[in-house]
Amino acid sequence: MCYAELGTLITKSGAEYSYILESFGGLLAFLFSWISVFVLKPAMLSIICMTLSEYIVQPFYPECQADSFAIKLITIFFIITITYVNCYSVSLATSTQNIFTAAKLLAIIIIVIGGAVHLLQGNTEHISKGFEGSKSVRDIASSFYYGLWAYDGWSEK
Repeated sequence: MCYAELGTLITKSGAEYSYILESFGGLLAFLFSWISVFVLKPAMLSIICMTLSEYIVQPFYPECQADSFAIKLITIFFIITITYVNCYSVSLATSTQNIFTAAKLLAIIIIVIGGAVHLLQGNTEHISKGFEGSKSVRDIASSFYYGLWAYDGWSEK
């Protein structure tokens, strides 16, 4: 809700940079930009690529821990591939992003429809135990944060 309000009040493009620039001035906006370019975005890219690599490697190691060298090697491959696509052509990068966004939306639609079908079949025994096992409010808050992180881009406009 805060980002929706900021987006309507500050109509410049640039998301957080524009909000920080208007609120706190140029120095903090400048520092945020450099931290974002050199720390935040590369760290997020590496985490996403490493997670994808773990999902790719895991079926080859069904009974044990996956080989960390293979995971790192595939992660490096994906980072180099993404970097190459973005450097080679903006339109190719946009098309690739559109394809993966459509695939992500299709996966979400399948999960939602599958959940709805499950509920309509009367499988409601897990609804009452939604937060069972959570030891504190911090655990619940962390789960919401991880959900927001998984759908990064909600802050961009």
